[in-house]
Amino acid sequence: MTKENLNIKLVEFANYLQNEEKAPRTIISYKNAISKFINYLPNEFNLNKSLIIEWKEKLQEDGYSLNSCNQFIVVVNKFLYFLGHKDFTVKQFKMQEKSNLDEYIEPQEHKRMLRWAKQLGNMEAYYIMKVFAHSGARISELKYFKVESLETNYIKVYNKRKERILIITNELKRDLKHYCKDNKIKEGFIFRSPDPKLKNDSNKMIDQSTVWRWLKKIAKKAKINSSKIHAHAWRHLFAKQCKANGIDIDELADILGHSDLNTTALYTKTSKKEKRLKLERIKY
Repeated sequence: MTKENLNIKLVEFANYLQNEEKAPRTIISYKNAISKFINYLPNEFNLNKSLIIEWKEKLQEDGYSLNSCNQFIVVVNKFLYFLGHKDFTVKQFKMQEKSNLDEYIEPQEHKRMLRWAKQLGNMEAYYIMKVFAHSGARISELKYFKVESLETNYIKVYNKRKERILIITNELKRDLKHYCKDNKIKEGFIFRSPDPKLKNDSNKMIDQSTVWRWLKKIAKKAKINSSKIHAHAWRHLFAKQCKANGIDIDELADILGHSDLNTTALYTKTSKKEKRLKLERIKY
């Protein structure tokens, strides 16, 4: 077999993913991972399990984290299934379960970022952070926040062929209506593209990469580690606040859209700092 053969199969695999209605970003991520695998291979080779194991070991040698290694393995295994080589798939690296959660936004950091968003005049980022903190919404779910959706406290969202309900508190609903009124947003997406040519287009929403760029800039101003600005940061904050206010794990799993309670439990774990502060209160 040659690299050219596999690259042709990669195109077919991408088409298959598209027909399976995988998100465009997911398809790009899969293609990038498989391309790295193909680049590792010699120009001509016999595809077998020994070769896949060698590639797996090379991932660690190249300094990838275990999490990244396992992501590569999952994708390449799916590609091997597609090729009809189920017997060539390899196991993921074993990872010790983390008992701490350290890379999430703490309540005081969230408040600090809100203040800095106001100081920087970035009210769109201000209200996006409010949406994250008060609803547990994913960034991909911002597209469901439309002027029309503010007529109720419940917004239907669809992820991976599943439907769930985002619950919007009265406070958040009032805040968003206030934002829409101030910005003369009367229909369509609430969070619009910042491009001056598209700002008034109700069908053009802000790009996710722009949101993360804004939030990292605000975090820098607020002297918050940029490693905390990631896809699940505010969902962790939201989950922990829910738990602190008496929402049980079954309800929280439903609110967050989790089918596995173990996933929800990860969102409510305490950080090393929180554990230390609790220990500091112990007196003998």
